[in-house]
Amino acid sequence: MALRCRALAIAITCACFPVPGHAEPRADIAAKTRAAMASYDAMDYEAARRLLYQALALAKRARLDRDPLVARVYLDLGIAQLAVADPEAAKVSFLSAVQIDPKITVEPAYKSSEVVRLLDDARAVAGDSEPVSEECKPRGIQRAVLADARPGVAQPVEVVVGGEPAPARVVVMYRPQDAIDFTEARLSRQAGCRYTGTIPAAAMRGALVHYYIAVYDASNRVLAAKGSSATPSVLSLVPASAVIGAPRAPGNPPPAAAPVAPAPPAAPLGVARAAPVPRGPRRIAAMFVGTGIGYVSGKTEGENVVQTCCLGTSAVVLGGELRYQLSERWSLGAVGRLGLPLGANITGHSTVAPAGFVRVGYTFGGPIDGLHAMAELGAGILRNTIKLTTQTPGMDTDIVAQGPLLAGAGVGYAWRLGRMVAMLVDVDAIAGLAVVDKLGSAIHLNTGISGDMRVGVAVAF
Repeated sequence: MALRCRALAIAITCACFPVPGHAEPRADIAAKTRAAMASYDAMDYEAARRLLYQALALAKRARLDRDPLVARVYLDLGIAQLAVADPEAAKVSFLSAVQIDPKITVEPAYKSSEVVRLLDDARAVAGDSEPVSEECKPRGIQRAVLADARPGVAQPVEVVVGGEPAPARVVVMYRPQDAIDFTEARLSRQAGCRYTGTIPAAAMRGALVHYYIAVYDASNRVLAAKGSSATPSVLSLVPASAVIGAPRAPGNPPPAAAPVAPAPPAAPLGVARAAPVPRGPRRIAAMFVGTGIGYVSGKTEGENVVQTCCLGTSAVVLGGELRYQLSERWSLGAVGRLGLPLGANITGHSTVAPAGFVRVGYTFGGPIDGLHAMAELGAGILRNTIKLTTQTPGMDTDIVAQGPLLAGAGVGYAWRLGRMVAMLVDVDAIAGLAVVDKLGSAIHLNTGISGDMRVGVAVAF
């Protein structure tokens, strides 16, 4: 009897303290979204999109497709897609967001005129999609039919798109199992509001094909969509021998249906993963101050010969740069440099050294943070102050000029101070090539090399 009572007590205790289960899906989705936007703030747009795709996949498995939390995921995905210059994918994402939550708004940190405009356009499209009884009167996609998918056989597609005026373009975007990007197949208008076309036979390979439908107006604005690059539909490719009624050898069991794998994170239409072009902070302005040193020889601007090869100095170097991000790694910029070789006491020289360059940059981190390298080509004058081997008091310091063809290279590092601001430090070696021996007020141009050490501030916009 005592043993039975003890067992009953243990059972009651276990019932009162259930075993912890899996984490709540909504909390997981929210955590993925926060991590994604933290990556976006760090300008790691690929990581942001990847995390948002994962959040959408979690929502789909948990049947939370219409949850307002998922509307926020779609909105953030659209913002990240704009950052990699894919407005078409962003339009579809914004439309998906407002279809779930028509009143959703953009957080102030991510608000821009383009984001607001595309979100307003999506609301306008979603607001015009009120269904009525007749098939072709409701605006948007009323029916999309894809059936009997077979490997190696072109896949017929039929879509019913209602609303007036008729859309300018209806497409099916498809991606075979081993492909990264979606490919467009345009559908032709038939009688009424039916549009038909095919997914080519060459794309019908592997176990499955991902696809989605998109409808555009004459301004290339998304009017409606069924699926997206982030959440495509799936065609499972079933071999002909697996179809019911297909002939089989006696005694052979029917083959198993091809497995349906979950959709991997999709690359939005038209974007190469290798070098996406960042949207948002694509231009960067920098100002810097530093000092320079040069290895000089030849003749000074005061008609003195440099009797022994020596080092000269450019006490103050000022400059600025305006550059444009061509991709996540590469940039192209215009640089201005003004050297101030102070301290000369022999007349007949200049105390300023202007120069301009075209600079190509490569970053190993973000556009305004991390290690970077640069190469440049330009024209101008490099000037360094040197001591002469003379005994004349007050006449022992002169200027040596180098140039006018300038070529250089350097490395540097930037520390982010805020979302759009960074401090930078770099060193730059510049060769001055005396392709002529005189240029304007600069006489006795020499060939030599100078080096700049600079600190500055960069601002992205």
